[in-house]
Amino acid sequence: MVNFIERTINSLKKEDLKVAVSGVVVDKGKSSFMIDDGTGRAGVFFEGNILDAKYVRVFGRLVNFENKEIEAEFIQDLDKIDKRLHKKLLEMFVD
Repeated sequence: MVNFIERTINSLKKEDLKVAVSGVVVDKGKSSFMIDDGTGRAGVFFEGNILDAKYVRVFGRLVNFENKEIEAEFIQDLDKIDKRLHKKLLEMFVD
Protein backbone atom coordinates (compact mmCIF):
# COMPACT_ATOMS: atom_id res chain seq x y z
CA MET A 1 0.00 0.00 0.00
CA VAL A 2 1.33 3.41 -1.00
CA ASN A 3 0.61 6.34 1.31
CA PHE A 4 -0.11 9.85 0.09
CA ILE A 5 2.86 12.21 0.38
CA GLU A 6 2.00 15.77 1.43
CA ARG A 7 3.65 18.20 -1.00
CA THR A 8 3.53 21.78 -2.14
CA ILE A 9 3.09 22.12 -5.88
CA ASN A 10 6.64 23.34 -6.46
CA SER A 11 8.04 20.41 -4.43
CA LEU A 12 6.31 17.69 -6.47
CA LYS A 13 8.80 15.08 -7.65
CA LYS A 14 8.65 13.05 -10.84
CA GLU A 15 8.84 9.82 -8.84
CA ASP A 16 5.88 10.74 -6.57
CA LEU A 17 3.10 8.19 -6.97
CA LYS A 18 0.38 9.44 -4.63
CA VAL A 19 0.34 13.01 -3.39
CA ALA A 20 -1.75 15.29 -1.20
CA VAL A 21 -1.72 18.93 -2.31
CA SER A 22 -3.66 21.80 -0.71
CA GLY A 23 -4.62 24.99 -2.47
CA VAL A 24 -7.17 27.57 -3.48
CA VAL A 25 -9.45 26.66 -6.39
CA VAL A 26 -8.73 29.34 -9.02
CA ASP A 27 -10.56 27.86 -12.03
CA LYS A 28 -13.17 25.17 -12.47
CA GLY A 29 -14.36 23.13 -15.46
CA LYS A 30 -16.81 20.26 -15.86
CA SER A 31 -14.47 17.45 -14.69
CA SER A 32 -11.37 19.39 -13.72
CA PHE A 33 -10.17 22.39 -11.77
CA MET A 34 -6.99 24.35 -11.09
CA ILE A 35 -5.54 24.90 -7.62
CA ASP A 36 -2.91 27.38 -6.51
CA ASP A 37 -0.99 26.85 -3.26
CA GLY A 38 1.16 29.96 -3.43
CA THR A 39 4.14 28.01 -4.81
CA GLY A 40 2.53 27.12 -8.13
CA ARG A 41 -0.55 25.80 -9.87
CA ALA A 42 -1.74 22.27 -10.61
CA GLY A 43 -4.52 20.93 -12.77
CA VAL A 44 -6.78 18.40 -11.08
CA PHE A 45 -8.95 15.84 -12.87
CA PHE A 46 -11.84 14.37 -10.90
CA GLU A 47 -14.70 12.10 -11.90
CA GLY A 48 -17.47 13.14 -9.60
CA ASN A 49 -18.99 16.29 -8.19
CA ILE A 50 -16.39 18.98 -7.73
CA LEU A 51 -16.85 20.73 -4.39
CA ASP A 52 -17.86 24.37 -4.26
CA ALA A 53 -15.11 24.82 -1.68
CA LYS A 54 -12.53 27.50 -2.29
CA TYR A 55 -9.72 25.83 -0.33
CA VAL A 56 -9.20 22.08 -0.76
CA ARG A 57 -6.74 19.23 -0.26
CA VAL A 58 -6.48 16.91 -3.25
CA PHE A 59 -5.42 13.31 -2.70
CA GLY A 60 -4.43 11.68 -5.95
CA ARG A 61 -1.93 10.38 -8.45
CA LEU A 62 0.55 12.66 -10.21
CA VAL A 63 -0.17 11.83 -13.86
CA ASN A 64 1.86 14.53 -15.57
CA PHE A 65 4.89 15.91 -13.75
CA GLU A 66 5.86 18.54 -16.35
CA ASN A 67 2.38 20.11 -16.47
CA LYS A 68 1.64 19.44 -12.77
CA GLU A 69 -1.52 17.42 -13.35
CA ILE A 70 -3.12 15.25 -10.68
CA GLU A 71 -5.84 12.63 -11.06
CA ALA A 72 -7.80 13.00 -7.82
CA GLU A 73 -9.01 10.01 -5.82
CA PHE A 74 -10.81 12.21 -3.31
CA ILE A 75 -11.00 15.86 -2.30
CA GLN A 76 -11.16 17.32 1.20
CA ASP A 77 -12.94 20.63 1.87
CA LEU A 78 -10.60 22.88 3.88
CA ASP A 79 -12.70 26.07 3.76
CA LYS A 80 -13.24 26.13 7.52
CA ILE A 81 -9.59 25.95 8.56
CA ASP A 82 -7.17 28.85 9.02
CA LYS A 83 -5.27 29.00 5.69
CA ARG A 84 -2.33 30.92 7.16
CA LEU A 85 -1.84 28.43 9.99
CA HIS A 86 -2.19 25.51 7.58
CA LYS A 87 0.42 27.06 5.27
CA LYS A 88 2.83 27.49 8.21
CA LEU A 89 2.39 23.82 9.17
CA LEU A 90 3.08 22.74 5.58
CA GLU A 91 6.22 24.87 5.48
CA MET A 92 7.46 23.13 8.63
CA PHE A 93 6.70 19.55 7.60
CA VAL A 94 6.68 19.33 3.78
CA ASP A 95 9.82 18.91 1.67
